[in-house]
Amino acid sequence: MSEEQEKKNKKISKMTIDEIESAIKKAAEAMNGQTSLYIKHLNQRKEELLAKQS
Repeated sequence: MSEEQEKKNKKISKMTIDEIESAIKKAAEAMNGQTSLYIKHLNQRKEELLAKQS
């Protein structure tokens, strides 16, 4: 598989902070807002990763 397909189908639990941030931006533009369940899960995972770093 190409790298683009792997990134597209990557699980949230396996994403890095940078990948999560880019996924949030893309999803917010595509879904016109921050209210989708997918974006909420991305934000939760981002908070978990940031808590582990500090």
